[in-house]
Amino acid sequence: MRVLLLEDSLALAGAVSDYLEARGCAVDLAFHGQAFLDLARDARFDIYVLDVAVPGIDGLEVCERLRTQMRDDTPVIFLTARDTLQDKKAGFARGADDYLVKPFEMEELFFRLQAIAARGRRPQVSTQVLGELVLDHGAGTVLRNSRRIRLHELQLRVLKILVARSPLMVERAVLEKELWGDNVPDSDSLRTHIYRLRNALTITGERELIETVHGKGWRFVE
Repeated sequence: MRVLLLEDSLALAGAVSDYLEARGCAVDLAFHGQAFLDLARDARFDIYVLDVAVPGIDGLEVCERLRTQMRDDTPVIFLTARDTLQDKKAGFARGADDYLVKPFEMEELFFRLQAIAARGRRPQVSTQVLGELVLDHGAGTVLRNSRRIRLHELQLRVLKILVARSPLMVERAVLEKELWGDNVPDSDSLRTHIYRLRNALTITGERELIETVHGKGWRFVE
């Protein structure tokens, strides 16, 4: 197995890496979220192991980006000290295949990795049905009540981000970071794109699908 591990503890990352490599695995390490995503884009791995509490982009966000933005079907196991039912629910909701709580036995981690890898990659789900809306990630198309909706590329990205977080709100700063990185336009471009997206998604008699949370951000409402 080729494993990519996200873990900010040098001691634990080294211990996990040494153990897995002794069992025949090849292990690459990332100590913060962006480094992990960069490695995942550049090479193919059999399985990802993610801590949640890491610097920068946390493990939950990393998993969500793998699934929604990168369309990455590599199996994911969370390896974290967060042990409540809600923590586990959040992990699986973001796209995890397994969840192991720290402290743990190295042998159990290895057996879980073997089991997940044996099942193979998760099937790609290209089409999402969201009430009246059908979003095809593969084709990049959007339908509402069988009506084809034509969206600018950036508007489609906004929709995908809101859908991925639904029913949670996405803050303005988060959306801007996702769309433009550190080069956010000076003008009110985001508000303009959301206004146009709303107009494209809704015709007379239809309800709004994008809700404004005043002074904070927006959410997609099925």
